[in-house]
Amino acid sequence: MGRRKNLFEVLRKIEVLVYTFTLSCCLIFAACDSDSGTVPLNSSSKDTASNEFKYNYNLLDYYYIDKNLYLGRPEIYLNTATPEEMATYVVPWDYYDIYYMYSQMNDKFTRYIDPSRSYSLFNTLNSSEEKMGAGIEIDSTNTSGKYIISQVAENSPADKAGLKVGDEIIAIEGIEITNDIIFKRLSYAAEGDTINYTIVRNSVPLDFSVVLAPYLSPTVELTFKDSIPIIKIFEFSSITSNDSGTSEEFLDALRQTEKYKATIIDLQDNGGGDGDECIPMITNFLSKGDTAIGIISADRDSIFNRQVFDTAFTITDVDGIAKDRYFVFLANNMTASCSELMLAGILSNKNYPVVGTTTYGKGIGQRYIITPSLSIAAITSKRVVDKNRKFYHKYGIEPDFAISDRELAIEKAVELAKDMNYVRTAGYGSVNTGNFAKTAVEPDTMPGFYFIPKKFSY
Repeated sequence: MGRRKNLFEVLRKIEVLVYTFTLSCCLIFAACDSDSGTVPLNSSSKDTASNEFKYNYNLLDYYYIDKNLYLGRPEIYLNTATPEEMATYVVPWDYYDIYYMYSQMNDKFTRYIDPSRSYSLFNTLNSSEEKMGAGIEIDSTNTSGKYIISQVAENSPADKAGLKVGDEIIAIEGIEITNDIIFKRLSYAAEGDTINYTIVRNSVPLDFSVVLAPYLSPTVELTFKDSIPIIKIFEFSSITSNDSGTSEEFLDALRQTEKYKATIIDLQDNGGGDGDECIPMITNFLSKGDTAIGIISADRDSIFNRQVFDTAFTITDVDGIAKDRYFVFLANNMTASCSELMLAGILSNKNYPVVGTTTYGKGIGQRYIITPSLSIAAITSKRVVDKNRKFYHKYGIEPDFAISDRELAIEKAVELAKDMNYVRTAGYGSVNTGNFAKTAVEPDTMPGFYFIPKKFSY
């Protein structure tokens, strides 16, 4: 892939090793024995339990927020999983016991990823999708036969070359653009190739050369419908096309729409991401002194080697840039995790309406720990509460207007944004969404045996 690509991979691997060492050091004394404060292995099982198993058992004992309900003695997880069960997911034989132990926890988000898969997951944890191309989008609603740039991804090849939103592309490689087929064929190229664009800006023709290269996709998109701004948030990541992540992308979108009295925030299909990105975004809507959100965290008491809990609330220290604006939110059943956290933090302070369907109901968060074997342990260690200490976990956040059709939902959101009078009356869901728990323990529909997501399987 070229010298630059190889260097990038080397640097990423160094980053993984540094990160591994940093995270592992905080658990270096967490050996699984009778002096650690955890349940010890009996003598008949000690020989069959690997050091990686012991380490991971301790992680669950310290950090899994529901360990009192679901974490049994270590012996019950040893030599229990069958090769037939594991073969379906191509689990390495020496990690059977660890995978089985994690699979018996209460939620599918508490999981184990062995070294053969962990590096690919590590690269996606805090960054948006990497794309290849120029980094431009063309106005899809255009009906006049013109090719006008509607989006330019920040730090993309097109952005670095100087192309801007509103530029009209009239030729590529000197060939006039007369239809979609010509545009698509001339826009296709490989990494390192150069595409020459002729554009019109302020009635002046200009030429730009764009060298195609990988770039991180933006996570926030600003569009308009009937003169109402719609800010779409795709995910919450600390590494995006913007050097400061999703929170800075979102702040830029709020600044660009400051003159508008009403705005739609679209969180449909946003499955969450980095809590350190979405929590600061809540404060943009609030006034100084408002309580944004609370996080209950399970942690390790390093003195007594046992699990302890801490509750921390985020208090807004300055007035938010959009505290006086009217907002309408779009959400659906795939609006989850950080998206729901954002909604709960805002809606417990402001009575803005929500249009769509009841959200997923994921009011929990995970701690990611790299183990000595360079595996990744994802452990549910956090629970979200709003300013009133209310939970929405398992039940989701209900819409004021239940509309499953996307276009109809947007139309209703635009109507509400124009009117700016509707006050939210709905609350958190009253029916279990069925996305969590074991049938044997609670009346939920989710089965109790989990493996890693299939996207990380071979």
